Amino acid sequence: MVEKQKTYSLKELNLLVKETLSQYLSQAYWIVGEISEIKEHYSGHCYLELIQKDEESDNIVARARATIWSYSYRMLKPYFESTTGRKLSPGLKVMVLAQVSFHEVYGYSLNITDIEPTFTIGDLELKRRETINRLIADGVFDMNREQTLDLLPNRVAVISSPQAAGYEDFRKQLLGNKARYRFSIKLFEAVMQGEDAENSIIQALSNIYNEIDRFDLVAIVRGGGASADLSCFDSYSIASHIAQFPLPVITGIGHEKDTTVADLVAFKAVKTPTALAEYLIDLASEAEQLYLTLLDSLVELSTSYTESSKSQLIVYADQLKSASQLTVFHHKNRLTKTWSSLPVLAKFYMFKSLSQVQGLKEQVKSATENYINTPKIAIEKYQKDLKKFTLQTISANKQKVDFFGRLIETMNPINTLKKGFTITMIDGKTIKNASEIGKGSLLTTKFWDGEIKSVVK
Repeated sequence: MVEKQKTYSLKELNLLVKETLSQYLSQAYWIVGEISEIKEHYSGHCYLELIQKDEESDNIVARARATIWSYSYRMLKPYFESTTGRKLSPGLKVMVLAQVSFHEVYGYSLNITDIEPTFTIGDLELKRRETINRLIADGVFDMNREQTLDLLPNRVAVISSPQAAGYEDFRKQLLGNKARYRFSIKLFEAVMQGEDAENSIIQALSNIYNEIDRFDLVAIVRGGGASADLSCFDSYSIASHIAQFPLPVITGIGHEKDTTVADLVAFKAVKTPTALAEYLIDLASEAEQLYLTLLDSLVELSTSYTESSKSQLIVYADQLKSASQLTVFHHKNRLTKTWSSLPVLAKFYMFKSLSQVQGLKEQVKSATENYINTPKIAIEKYQKDLKKFTLQTISANKQKVDFFGRLIETMNPINTLKKGFTITMIDGKTIKNASEIGKGSLLTTKFWDGEIKSVVK
């Protein structure tokens, strides 16, 4: 007959497990794990879930619930955060001192009584260095710092929480600057701390990219607060997006001591939102000084060029005056020479005509002697022809003499002026176009019998 086995109720079994664990695992143990969930109860207790991941596959290989009772949590929380600069949050690796606890209703859990912040500091620094090395290996670590910032960057895309005091400080400092430099800013709202910060900031960068032509730079600002709130700015995703963003990114996330990975990859990092605003105002001031320097140089060059051109114009004016006087003198000599040679030409043509007449007389005499016996009709005919030819020759030569006389008379400048024409000059220079006369010009107008001076009003 089979001996009847002892049976247990579920509660009895759980109490047996509890008693056994209390007997054999009564001491506290230092445990290393990663926080996957954490919740602060209104009563002051803190409830966590700790996990362990496989180093190669990243799969969860162990999981346990943990509790920090309120009387311990009031001391452990500020101690951990002030030492590490980080909040207890999901994804954080911690070393805790815990006792194994088993409750017949709630099951297995860990009761945390202490925490070692130096372990977390080492782990955070290790992750930080891994993130930096990964960015360097990807070839993106220096990309944003290699961007070129405009000489006058005044169109600013701001990533911040609209309720953040740091954003309001940045806005007032920038838009209310004493020099009255004009800036335009547009806020792209984002959560700046906590679990949602990473995705929220990346989405804001994406929204800026959709209208990137409207901005000169991106400013990431947040107000003051605990250093523990800055953990998102050490993440690879945020740092990678900042490093590869096609506009210069400037961070001013309100921390005086720590430098995040986001600060390292940004075009420039300043400590506070107010310092970021002052940086942009200083850039505007430098641009203004450069503009004033260039303006002074331009004025100086213009003055120098004007003086040089004025001197050159004076030289050209003197040369033109001399050339004009020489040309007038030359034509005057030609007219004088032509006028003086006119009597000689007249005598020449008269002598030539008389010679021709004399030749004809001799021809007539010869013809008379040769044809003495020619009928009277033929002689009369020759006489008529001779008379006609003589008159024609004299008339033709007289017309030539008259033509040259009129030509000489026409070319005389005095006669031109007598017809009502005048010559207008400025500083001895003959004016040919109305565009050469300006207001206040002193004009000299020459007539045939004198000249007058006038001023253009």
